[in-house]
Amino acid sequence: MPRSVLLAHMSRSLLMRVALCGFILVALMEILGLLEQTTPILARHLGLRGVLTYAILHLPTLMIQALPLSVMIGAIFLLAQMTLNSEIASLRAAGLSTVSLFGLLLPAILGLSFGGIAMNELVAPRTELALARWWNVTDPTPEKTAHSFWFHNGGDIVHVNAFGGGGTTLYDMGVYRRDAAGTLIGSIEAERAEYRPDGWHATQLRTLTLQENRVVSATQAEAVILPPKVKPDRILRLAQSYPVLSTFEIEAILHQGAPSSLPKATYRMAMFSPYVLPISLCAMLLLALPVVYIPPRTGTRSPIPIYALAAGFAFVVVHGLIQALGNAGTLPALLATIAAPLLAILLGLAWLLKMEER
Repeated sequence: MPRSVLLAHMSRSLLMRVALCGFILVALMEILGLLEQTTPILARHLGLRGVLTYAILHLPTLMIQALPLSVMIGAIFLLAQMTLNSEIASLRAAGLSTVSLFGLLLPAILGLSFGGIAMNELVAPRTELALARWWNVTDPTPEKTAHSFWFHNGGDIVHVNAFGGGGTTLYDMGVYRRDAAGTLIGSIEAERAEYRPDGWHATQLRTLTLQENRVVSATQAEAVILPPKVKPDRILRLAQSYPVLSTFEIEAILHQGAPSSLPKATYRMAMFSPYVLPISLCAMLLLALPVVYIPPRTGTRSPIPIYALAAGFAFVVVHGLIQALGNAGTLPALLATIAAPLLAILLGLAWLLKMEER
């Protein structure tokens, strides 16, 4: 059999099983999310259309989250089926080694990786922003239900108690001015601010200015309280606990002074994470490869698929723990991003070498 035919067959078989596993995982995650959100959606009288809107806009993010486990389970499913049907034995008799088998599956893994990176960079940030905008616009009382948040705008610190109109209106906000040394020099409080092309126009302002030995208080009817670069879409992202951002948006925050609401370490982690996806998926494939060593007489009673699945889940847990250290700034962002995939690759290689020695 020509290698190109075998490569196409293996790639197609793996992609079909990954797609099936991904569909099941994403469906379960969608159901769990809708169990929490259906009641608020129906309370806003959005009906079935609102439920579908939420599910569709949240779908790309769930697909990215489910991709590593989908690859793991799909690879185990494929390799176990081929082993039990004696297909692996036939390929070995034809001279195919485990390394060659990994090479046959690698193009599909790389294709999934690049697809995941593209979705993380181009699709998910837009759909999550659209979801946040839709959720805020459909809120009948945003000034009461929208949560408060803080963010940095240059050297200033801004607090917003609530926002509405898809991020175009801010309620009960305050701007705390600081000098170059980070010392507080004054504050501005406003009951309401609306976005216009030249900036955020606030009404009923109260300003406090700290001087050497006294505090000067003043009131204004209207003034521009924030620059126009703080756009409504930026407000929607700043209000999210962990927004989905593209590399260009993170670059603007880290190096161009764009407004930010999270520690710099968290943004660095978010910038590196998508590009480690090929390594993570290769690690998942390596952890699934020992399934080809299922003894012929053992069949479905072999615990190897269970061990491989447990190793995959352990990788996800350890990866999450190390990422938490990276988000906290305890570990450098690049190290925290690649540590778990590299450990999984080493574990997979050691496991394969041990199985080869038997």
